[in-house]
Amino acid sequence: MIHLTFDYKTDEKCTTPGQYLKYHRTFQGLSTRELAEKVGIVPATLVLYENDRHPIKYSTAVALANVLGIDRNRLLDEYTAFVDYPYFSLLKKVRQDLSLTQIQMAELIGIGQTSYSGWEREIRVPRRKEYDKILAALKKLRVNVDTYLCQSASI
Repeated sequence: MIHLTFDYKTDEKCTTPGQYLKYHRTFQGLSTRELAEKVGIVPATLVLYENDRHPIKYSTAVALANVLGIDRNRLLDEYTAFVDYPYFSLLKKVRQDLSLTQIQMAELIGIGQTSYSGWEREIRVPRRKEYDKILAALKKLRVNVDTYLCQSASI
């Protein structure tokens, strides 16, 4: 068995989700196969995550964080952080602040009203491509999403 070692004693130098994941997996003495089996993914997928070659799916990030006992937020990219955040509240708050109907907001994003309504009702989760459309629409409207994210206590 090969043992990987890191030249630092804490995870403070981990700047990407993959580095953070790999650090904690190796720190806990787990092989890629062992950790992958515990969260229900194939080892090759875990390697892709650890090498930052593929973003970690939200549900997988939650499972990995639970198994390793680590901060799941450090495993999330911008999209999965958006999904983790109460995105439905954020979308509704932005829409209401702009005095738009769900139909108008859906048109601005470039999706159907049924899809948008499903997001606000938390029946559907925006996919990655839809998230990109949301960001583009909000940018066009000159809405700074970070402003809303900082208000998390009030949303």
